[in-house]
Amino acid sequence: MRKGVLRLVFSAWILSGAIVAVAETKAPVIPDIEVIDQDGGVHRLYSDLIKGKTVALTFLYTSCKTSCPAMTGLFGAVQKKLQAESRRPVSLLSISIDPVTDRPAQLKTVANRFGAGPGWYFLTGAYPDVARVLAALNAAGPQLSDHPSMILVGNDVTGHWTRHYGLASVPMVIDLIESVAGPGADR
Repeated sequence: MRKGVLRLVFSAWILSGAIVAVAETKAPVIPDIEVIDQDGGVHRLYSDLIKGKTVALTFLYTSCKTSCPAMTGLFGAVQKKLQAESRRPVSLLSISIDPVTDRPAQLKTVANRFGAGPGWYFLTGAYPDVARVLAALNAAGPQLSDHPSMILVGNDVTGHWTRHYGLASVPMVIDLIESVAGPGADR
């Protein structure tokens, strides 16, 4: 695995009736847009929340009743596992794909429902900026309900990034985090 090399490694299997795929990918170029978190805090997406860190990103919209709550619940369990094992920090980013509707108050409600702790950011921003991020991360769909059920995990220091499509478990996400961090990597 070398930084900047696009290598797709698809391992697909049937898990609860869904096909799951993992794809190793080159480091994305993430726009350094202004985002607002669930507490109303303003950040630069790349320079404040991703640069120099290991991150796991997922996408949601607060009115979703299907995959978004499942992915958010998964991130809640991942955060608890990371904290329980005293691992070095991993930032969790849940980015709204409906920034017009999903403002900090709505995101805060979801964050509270799923027990989000420090280091887990529910993010929104101006519609054109969020659209740029979704396009850059290949996470946009023609309609809200069409967004991919995807987790993007990366280490900005090592340049290793991977995507997981479909259903996942806590051990699978932890393995993805470990795979991008590498031995001795500063996360």
